[in-house]
Amino acid sequence: MVVVTIIIAATVSTFSTGFVSDTHAAPGTQVAYVGVLTGPIGDLGEIGLVFENMGGETLLLSDLELNLKSTLSGGDEASIAYTDAPSSTYRGTPVPGETRLSSAFTYRMKKIGVADAEKTATNVANSQIKAGDRFVIHADRYFSKDESKYGWVMYVADRGMTGAPYSSGEFEVSSKTTYALVDKNTGTVISSGTLVGSVL
Repeated sequence: MVVVTIIIAATVSTFSTGFVSDTHAAPGTQVAYVGVLTGPIGDLGEIGLVFENMGGETLLLSDLELNLKSTLSGGDEASIAYTDAPSSTYRGTPVPGETRLSSAFTYRMKKIGVADAEKTATNVANSQIKAGDRFVIHADRYFSKDESKYGWVMYVADRGMTGAPYSSGEFEVSSKTTYALVDKNTGTVISSGTLVGSVL
């Protein structure tokens, strides 16, 4: 009877250990919003929201999703994941008075300081954000509106539905827009706040 009990206990322990090893835990990381990359107005460039790992565990860009919400009346909401390529509707098409993402950037997120080539920017090593590293989540447009003293960013997640995107929105780069960086594996919010920061 004692032998049977020991075998059962060992089996349960094995299954429990295997289950725990397959689960995901959100990284214990402090992430802060730094500011917005505006690029050259009226031309193409690198634009987007910049964040910094202020300390803690290493982040993987591929695990991140950005949720934006405007608190202005009738404001937009949008969700952008690592796998959401920049919108082909806007990328590489210059328009006077605004900046659009250069056609050189075919990926959504990138560590600041690594080469811009897609294979370099998106490889596993360069997708790891360690303490002190900054990264940008590329926007599709940066522009201004007459009624606002702040700049605006536009994010579009086409997901194969050009002209009728899965998610899109225009957001004032100010306290009127809230953000949440989410770990997709667990749904845990890693960082949240408003878009109050520097123009980079």
